[in-house]
Amino acid sequence: MGIKEIDVWLDVGREGRCFTYGDGKEFGIDVGDIVLVTLKGRPMHGLVVKVKDPILSSENCKSRFTLTNVEGLIQKAAVDHIWREWIESIAAKCHVSPYKMLKAALPPGWLGQAKKRTIDQKSFWWVFLNDSNTSSRKLSFRQEELRKFLLKEGGGTWQKKLLLNGFSSAFLKNCLKNSLVDREKRLEFQKNEKASLSVVEPSSNDKSRCCLTNEQRDALQIFEKQPPGSALLLWGITGSGKTEVYLQMVAKELSKGRHCLILTPEIGLIPQLVDRCVRRFGEKVLEYHSGCLERQRISTWRQILATKEPLVVVGTRSSIFLPLLPLGLIVLDEEHDSSYKQESPMPCYHARELALDRAKRTGARVVLGSATPSMVTWSNLAPEGAIALARLTRRIADKPLPDVVVVDMRQELSDGHRRLLSRPLLDKLSVLKESNEQAVILVPRRGYSSFLSCRSCGDVVQCPNCDVSLTVHQFAKGYQWLRCHWCDYRTNIGFRCIQCGSNAFKPFGAGTQRVLEHLEAELEGLRLLRFDRDTTRGRDGHRRLLAQFAAGEADVLIGTQMLAKGMDLPKVTLAVVLAADGLLHRPDFFAEEQALQLFMQLAGRAGRGERPGKVLVQTYSPSHPVIVHLVDGSYEDFLKKESQLRRSSGLLPYSRACLLRLSGHSASLTATSATAVAEYIRPECNSEGWMLLGPSPALVERVAGKSRWQILLHGPALSPLPLPLGEGIWGCLAKGVSLSIDPDPIQF
Repeated sequence: MGIKEIDVWLDVGREGRCFTYGDGKEFGIDVGDIVLVTLKGRPMHGLVVKVKDPILSSENCKSRFTLTNVEGLIQKAAVDHIWREWIESIAAKCHVSPYKMLKAALPPGWLGQAKKRTIDQKSFWWVFLNDSNTSSRKLSFRQEELRKFLLKEGGGTWQKKLLLNGFSSAFLKNCLKNSLVDREKRLEFQKNEKASLSVVEPSSNDKSRCCLTNEQRDALQIFEKQPPGSALLLWGITGSGKTEVYLQMVAKELSKGRHCLILTPEIGLIPQLVDRCVRRFGEKVLEYHSGCLERQRISTWRQILATKEPLVVVGTRSSIFLPLLPLGLIVLDEEHDSSYKQESPMPCYHARELALDRAKRTGARVVLGSATPSMVTWSNLAPEGAIALARLTRRIADKPLPDVVVVDMRQELSDGHRRLLSRPLLDKLSVLKESNEQAVILVPRRGYSSFLSCRSCGDVVQCPNCDVSLTVHQFAKGYQWLRCHWCDYRTNIGFRCIQCGSNAFKPFGAGTQRVLEHLEAELEGLRLLRFDRDTTRGRDGHRRLLAQFAAGEADVLIGTQMLAKGMDLPKVTLAVVLAADGLLHRPDFFAEEQALQLFMQLAGRAGRGERPGKVLVQTYSPSHPVIVHLVDGSYEDFLKKESQLRRSSGLLPYSRACLLRLSGHSASLTATSATAVAEYIRPECNSEGWMLLGPSPALVERVAGKSRWQILLHGPALSPLPLPLGEGIWGCLAKGVSLSIDPDPIQF
């Protein structure tokens, strides 16, 4: 009998290569499987892309060549042909090879060099209620406790979890003997497929689903009328109950046997949303994001491939690739957020565009939720565009939106108050504790200070690898050090200036650490928590800090932009923007739109409970259009004015753009390569009516020791990118220079 020839794609070189192996060990390998092979003695995971007919004679085979056999089967049918066709279409739009796109879509660890670990997963006992024997029979007190515990877990759980919660082995054996429960061996990634939605007992926090507002009911009716493959913008002010509408939509799709995918822009938003989904849907809920361990993401992918029951997956942008079939609903919460855009490394994609494309192919429906929708989505609303609209204009229980108070820091300075915290802010914070209320304070930067400067010559301490200043950080005991937020370079603060020899160093600007220090000094007894990337590291960093704050263990939560996104904290009555000007005056095309979105999202954190909220904004530019629209609460007026300006000027989203980024250790070779690329694509740009700007150095010209150049292409809306097909563009690059193609960038 002959040996099958297996073509396996391996991640070697820039785009990967295919190698031929044999199925001599008869694993029954097919296209789409992930297998373990060796290449030059190195174990590697690869994707099977072709299975050839068996060689007729093994003797003839030996006389011609000898095939290395596949060593193991990692995952059967990891890639479905329909899903792969979608991935290949995305790859063409992102200008990467189909296999590079597949590697980005699949969970880390499945393709590439194999790590030393076992392929097979262990199986464990799964204990679940015997439905036919629990409703009518009389149970002992301890048996009733077990029944309630299993119901709380969705109808079943792992035996090891029961043991950890005080149920002994002898007791469980007795329950098995009496047929109160059953058990079976399952792989650890498997969830309880027998649990139904009805066995999950909702907590008191979820009783709101029984009393929807009229606007929520209208939104659900509009959604039900949408045809397969369509999209709906759920435009609801903060606190209007968008999440409850999502959950109602999810419940209907699950009842029809279809999977649901809920995307959030930040990992920090996932704990609250997952907890709420678990209370509603029990064991049907999974999470998938970069905060999960590699084995957890692989386990989630495997469960999706194996399950026969509909699931709810909550995750970040990479979750859009999960092989959920049949897929009924894709929700993008906070759809305006820039975190949905993958900028580096390639492939560069936007999760919103992938969701809309996937829905059209599969018949799923997309819901884009936001209190401050993006200009791109707003400009595509019906009847001009294809996106339907549902509005939520009132908060739950008709709670009022918070009032906005603008503190003119110029007046504070004129009055002789030169502190970081204004007098109105100090007054508000001083009464928080006695009134049993909480506040959140937005600080644009983490760390202690923005930069360290010599007061004698004015020199700013720069990162040796990047064209940016080093940020001052401080340990709890007061020891200060310097860190680059671009390449993570770290160093101690020097004793003398390298330019003039002076030791008169001073930190300038305020990060989250310094604001916390000022608050401790100004308001003694105020309990403070920091919420930024430095304090939320680790698997449950976000959940742990939010749980502490929600439990009343702190009065003030000080954080960066992640603080403003989607968190529901009922005791918060004050939201503060400490230094608005740093966000208003960024050299970015989208600066005003993103600043207003951020400020309005932060304002939405206040007044969600029983007490009304207030927003306080410290700025040196109180008449700036963004501040004026924030005070008025007129986000739609901002969109209309901004739309007129962009349409008349032919700017995004009424045009298209593409950014080509080049980087390399040699500044001259990078610049030369950028010029060569520009000249190579210029004829195509001219013929297609696109404008080519550059090449020019990037805004931050050097990062991690690499020089950076860019080329900006600008052309008609909806037109394809004017990039020649084939490998020619990559041939323009000098050795050591890399190129990244970013269609429809959000940062220039």
